[in-house]
Amino acid sequence: MKDVLGNPPTEEAGWEGQEAQDLRAAQQVWIAHLRGEAHASLPSLTDRQWSCLADEAVRHRLQGLTYRLLADGPFADAVPGLVRDKLRSSYVNIASRNALLFRQTAQMIKELSARDIPVMLLKGMHLSRFVYAEPALRSMADVDIMVRREKLAEAEQVYLGHGFGPLPRPNLEEFCAWSNHLARLTKPGAPVVELHWSIEKPTNPFPIDLDGLWARSRTAALEGAPVRILSPEDLLLHLALHGFYHHRLDHAALKALVDVNTVIAKHESDIDWQGLTERARAWGISGFVYTMFRLTTEILRTPIPPSVFFSLPHQSEDDDVVELGRRYILLPRLDIPKVYVELAKSETFRQRSMIILRNVFLSRARMERVYELRAGTPLVYLYYGLRLAKLLTSRSIELFRALYLTRGMRSTVDREEERLRIRKWANDAPRDDRD
Repeated sequence: MKDVLGNPPTEEAGWEGQEAQDLRAAQQVWIAHLRGEAHASLPSLTDRQWSCLADEAVRHRLQGLTYRLLADGPFADAVPGLVRDKLRSSYVNIASRNALLFRQTAQMIKELSARDIPVMLLKGMHLSRFVYAEPALRSMADVDIMVRREKLAEAEQVYLGHGFGPLPRPNLEEFCAWSNHLARLTKPGAPVVELHWSIEKPTNPFPIDLDGLWARSRTAALEGAPVRILSPEDLLLHLALHGFYHHRLDHAALKALVDVNTVIAKHESDIDWQGLTERARAWGISGFVYTMFRLTTEILRTPIPPSVFFSLPHQSEDDDVVELGRRYILLPRLDIPKVYVELAKSETFRQRSMIILRNVFLSRARMERVYELRAGTPLVYLYYGLRLAKLLTSRSIELFRALYLTRGMRSTVDREEERLRIRKWANDAPRDDRD
């Protein structure tokens, strides 16, 4: 039996009791809003469940969008004041920060444009300004822009001339032999900038046609500064690669799905689906695009033409990862140190004893670093005792759960196994045309 999100009941994944009920109820209402299917007949939530909904929005970095959807939806008057204020505060902060990022980035782009250096906006800067209905709906951590490879050194000098650093800079040729962007450019009071020359590292097995990216890009203006933005098809391919290959669904994965959903909603009438699938095959990323699109349709019900899935070569392992990814995205991550997961996975007394000894009785040099002790001090022996006492007091519950593999710890172990399976799939997925 599956719930409204198409997932097995959370009890089957090791979640039970009131916590599981609150999570399911909150997700049902929240995902309905993300799908654009919110209606008054959805179940009403308790204050605790509304708080759980807000926590989910924070966990997936969707606070601004969630605030706007709730404020404009049928439950606007039912949202508790504390939850509404928490989400509204995030919404206002994202709006203010993005406005600052737009303004500062536009100033630098005008400098680059004056030197005949065209600039392409990537990821968050493109999405928040030109895809989402308003900038506050999409947060971004830094600024990603791209220039042509032959203009990269000159563009870097423009930033350095405006006080960006740090100095000295890594050798550009050596750095770009393995990276698709320069070392981060930073300046007090300014956004962190990643200056790209490609959307993929040259060491990655994807033959990205950079000239094609630029040729297909569209003109736009950022606060009066002339910019280029990826075509909708190239943007979707980039999002699929970034979410699945780079982050393995382990970094605000639902946000990545919402990005895909929003791009398709924005450009639904003019997306060249045939060109997109042909390019996915040419780049060797069909599996990543297939799984990302499948997940987006199943969780958010994104209207992707069925013919797209038939046109994207895929294997049975890709379908397995879709099911795996759906569970992995929606079930919360428990903040438990990896050593307890390692303990829970161990099978013999000897294995467990070695894990405990290795993690309690660190090497002398490491103990001195961890506790900031003077090298060679005999106080280190006292800290060994303090470390053991802390384990037995503050971590005794986690230790018990790990040693006896309780149901709650079982779900954590399962989630770690899922993470490793997704990572292995991403590493092993074929890169060629898979007809």
